[in-house]
Amino acid sequence: EQLEQQGIPAVVLRWAEEVPTTPFEEATFGGDVDLLIDGRGLKQAIEIAAGQPGPVKCDLYTSTGHRGTTYRKMPYYPPVLAERILADREPHEAGVLVPGTKTQFRSLAYHLVYHKGLESGIVSGCRLESCSRPSRNYPELLVKLAGRSGEECEQPITLVSLHRWLKKRGWDMPVDLLARWPKQTSWHQWLLEQEVVRLRKWTMRLPGLLVFLIRDDAIQFGLADGIREMLSEKFSVLAVEKLTQRQSETVMGRVRGGNWIEHGKTALVPPREAVVCYDFDPLPVDSARTTSRERSSYPLVENANVFHKHEIRERLNRRRRSGQPRIHGLHGSDTACEAQHMLEDVFGARSDSVNSGLAALVTGQVVDRSRPRRAG
Repeated sequence: EQLEQQGIPAVVLRWAEEVPTTPFEEATFGGDVDLLIDGRGLKQAIEIAAGQPGPVKCDLYTSTGHRGTTYRKMPYYPPVLAERILADREPHEAGVLVPGTKTQFRSLAYHLVYHKGLESGIVSGCRLESCSRPSRNYPELLVKLAGRSGEECEQPITLVSLHRWLKKRGWDMPVDLLARWPKQTSWHQWLLEQEVVRLRKWTMRLPGLLVFLIRDDAIQFGLADGIREMLSEKFSVLAVEKLTQRQSETVMGRVRGGNWIEHGKTALVPPREAVVCYDFDPLPVDSARTTSRERSSYPLVENANVFHKHEIRERLNRRRRSGQPRIHGLHGSDTACEAQHMLEDVFGARSDSVNSGLAALVTGQVVDRSRPRRAG
């Protein structure tokens, strides 16, 4: 009630009917309560909680992924999805706010597919075996919630069918987040393998493709031209696409992008421009001077030139005028597969034709680079 009175959106994510409401229920409660709140009100929420100590354990997650409100340093839900959950909240008979029925179904399906995975006990729908003794009967709960919400799912419910269902509605875990999720399992790896296979045609034809997304913080300070120039120092710039509002929103929902929130801040910083590049001279990570942090934080990177984006960010911040805040500036793909995902998110149904055009440009430049140069 106090959170709501202070204008801080908050919901109990799951099992609101089990939240203890009396001193006796509190004393005998053996579980925990999963709360999601708007990160902009985190300080006030902590002050409210500190004034009301009690025996019930609460796991507090924020829409902004602030330290201490994450899952192993990763936002529990991507910020875009977390904001959707908080925007659609309604009162529950237990006296707490919960996601609306459709959003509750989607957020629970997301939780079961990507957080719990095989531990959910839901039949996988692939070669992997799910847990035979899950903590709850999740398929039955999903069917009941689907009936209340009016959502129709593929039957029988499997992890694969739920993943497909979520993906069609923009509620799946972004692929670059899936690859970095801190609790990696055979199920996460299987999902990633499907994406690698699906995109193999273009990743094989365009192995040096990289996509960079220039963020609004760089645009606001007039740094886009400088970023493109610095990218051209290392790569061949093939195309530049200024993003529409719809493209920007799609990218934020489907690409991790450092979660689109500056470290320690609360506001989303959307992408405004996509720069498609090609690296004709990749540098194997094993033969490059990379830091231990780069190797541990970016285990999928095989081409050390990808880290040029870090140098660009440092150069941008060295150019800042006095009083300007530090900026992140741009986000970039780590692999050819991630680049293809970004192309899909930016161009949608046009991605195949865009890839064909890019392949023609690359072929032309390869021919040009192979021509012998005449002496002056």
